[in-house]
Amino acid sequence: MADPNELLEQSQTEGEGAPSSYGPTPTDPVLEALLWLCRHHGVDRTTASLLNGMQLNGPMTAVQAVQLMRQAGFSATLVRRPPSKILTLLMPVVLLLKNGDACIVTRRVGERSKRAGGVRFEVIMPGADNEICTATEEELLPEYSGYTLVAALRAGMRHGTPEVESDSDSHWLWSTLKNYVPYYRSAMLAALLSNVLMLVTGFFTSVVYDKVIPNKALVTLWSLGAGTLLGIAFDLVARQLRSYLIDMAGKKADLKLGNMLFNQALAIRLEHRPESAGSFAHRLGQIEVVREFTASASISVLTDMPFIILFVAMTYVIAGPLVTVLLVAVPLVFGLSWGIQKYLRRMMTANMSQHANLQGVLVEAVEGMEDVRAAGAQGYFSTRYEEANAAAAQTSLQSRAVASWVSNFTMVIQPLVTVIMLIWGVLLIEENKISGGALIGAVMFAGRAIAPLTSVVALAGRYQGAKAALMSLNQLMALPTEREPGKRYLSRPSLTGQVGLHDVSFSYPKGKNEHAPKVLKGVSLQIMPGERVAILGKIGSGKSTILRLLGGLYQPTEGFVDVDGIDLRQIVPTDFRTHVGFVSQEPRLFHGTLKDNVMLGRANADMNHFIHVARLTGLDKLAAGHPMGYDLPVGEMGALLSGGQRQLVALARCLVTRSQILLMDEPTSSMDAQAESSFINHLRTAVDGQTLVVVTHRPALLDVVDRVIVVDSGKILADGPKAHVLALLAGRPVPAASPQSVTAEAPQARRELSAAGGM
Repeated sequence: MADPNELLEQSQTEGEGAPSSYGPTPTDPVLEALLWLCRHHGVDRTTASLLNGMQLNGPMTAVQAVQLMRQAGFSATLVRRPPSKILTLLMPVVLLLKNGDACIVTRRVGERSKRAGGVRFEVIMPGADNEICTATEEELLPEYSGYTLVAALRAGMRHGTPEVESDSDSHWLWSTLKNYVPYYRSAMLAALLSNVLMLVTGFFTSVVYDKVIPNKALVTLWSLGAGTLLGIAFDLVARQLRSYLIDMAGKKADLKLGNMLFNQALAIRLEHRPESAGSFAHRLGQIEVVREFTASASISVLTDMPFIILFVAMTYVIAGPLVTVLLVAVPLVFGLSWGIQKYLRRMMTANMSQHANLQGVLVEAVEGMEDVRAAGAQGYFSTRYEEANAAAAQTSLQSRAVASWVSNFTMVIQPLVTVIMLIWGVLLIEENKISGGALIGAVMFAGRAIAPLTSVVALAGRYQGAKAALMSLNQLMALPTEREPGKRYLSRPSLTGQVGLHDVSFSYPKGKNEHAPKVLKGVSLQIMPGERVAILGKIGSGKSTILRLLGGLYQPTEGFVDVDGIDLRQIVPTDFRTHVGFVSQEPRLFHGTLKDNVMLGRANADMNHFIHVARLTGLDKLAAGHPMGYDLPVGEMGALLSGGQRQLVALARCLVTRSQILLMDEPTSSMDAQAESSFINHLRTAVDGQTLVVVTHRPALLDVVDRVIVVDSGKILADGPKAHVLALLAGRPVPAASPQSVTAEAPQARRELSAAGGM
């Protein structure tokens, strides 16, 4: 049987740095087979909800298939055996074929028969028709890759129970490290072997001084020497094996933990994300501190600690009274290390907070370098950086000073123990209580007992650093995520485009002692499929927040968002995202090409549609003006493009999704009049049957909408047909009544919008 963890590690390692230019096609055989398994076991999954945001580099691999099934609530693994060796009880299973193909074996339909070509199976070829046929093992083997995916639904996952088991009692770090206990157990056995073998050297020295030299027993000398050298060789092998095992466990855990933390960072609900990007990145980087503590050096010291007792015992066996020196020295070192723990913990926690602040200042200044220089604020940021750097350096100096003092004292302990034992040992030899060989052996054993103690202080410092880092990471892992663990969601393969808010209030979370004002207050609205709506309002009125709530980027503090008559919180987030195109007020581009940024998250989009969208938004002219065309690099955060060009890319990214709901926040704010006019003309024809919601201050965009909503101070002041609302805002008579209502507060909205420079 293949080890899925080994395959998983290999897949993750090989995948690092690989381009993400390909995605799953609707006819990916492995993906179709997984969807069939989900349906067979009564698990409701669409392609988007099964993938859950996973970006594939080409055809789906075996390991990715295992990951997806585990996320969907299955116990899944890979086995490497011929089909005839797979138990019927485990069926249906997915046979992974060569060239990325797959088939589903549902059951055996006949006994083994050499004449008939072996065991026959009922086989389903995944696809639109899910054709059922029978095949013998001999017919399957030429195309069989050797791996079979076995998946069984976990207990308690049917009939309305949570789709993913909630494991709230399991800590994210310890539960991961628990998987590698066999590695650490084997490392402990290697450490035991190494330390036992080191006893040989002490006994060899004692025997040589006491027996070989007085009796000139050269034959005994050569025999003992050969055995000791063999023991030393085995000791080297055992040490190397211990390091290898610890390193391998650390590498595997590192891959899992790194991915886990990054996925958690991406999954955090946006209203709960940390305010400072720099401090947030620094917090994520604290996994390095934890990793350093779990690295080979630290674990090696820990595995050597229990054997201090062994060497103390051996010292007592061969040189009785001299063990008193060790019985005083060992507790003394441990006591000093324990005594500075509280101080180190306080310093490490303060230092971590100060370094997070330092990182925040650095990232903020670098990201806004253009504005910093334009405002002449270099001195301001230099002062902030110097103050943060000085505070971090001070706490680092204080913790290092204490640790260095204790470490230096510990280093002195070892030669001090040797000197005291030699002096006392000579006196005991004079009294014929011990022999010279016993004294030398006892000194060697004492050295082995004291050796790990020299690393105790450094280990204590790393422990406190790791403990402070772990507390910070625990806070990160405890933040609410978009997809709540233990909650069952509804899959929605299609949406009509109806969306609304029901008595929605919203406030951004603040600190424990800070008041969080409501950005929205009891907002209710209903947007029907295919409706085109504009939201108007002055700066800070809450119109962009409404758009974010409609797009599922934030969750209401009170009330709920309605999508096709269903509370948005009940729908699989990835399903909803496939039907929503969103353009933010400040669109972000990412390092890569023009095409990469347009196709972001939609790598399998039709290229003809991509070209159509490029023409619609005017990106084709931008590409035509550069020798690299659509492979034009945009730079980090789109730094190589102008503001208007970045907005065009964001608009193209929204339109390439073919989404049923389009949400746009000031989509033409960075365009000139000609570009805006061209875009509006194309948009009017491009939005065919799709729901469109636009937040804008530009009058030209109102030509593409039929309904206008006016927002102020988190409340809707006017909502109705475009002609009615615009007439109210302009102080003109309102046209004949329509099915939609217009609130009586519209004149107030007009005054406030005019004061704010609205329409």
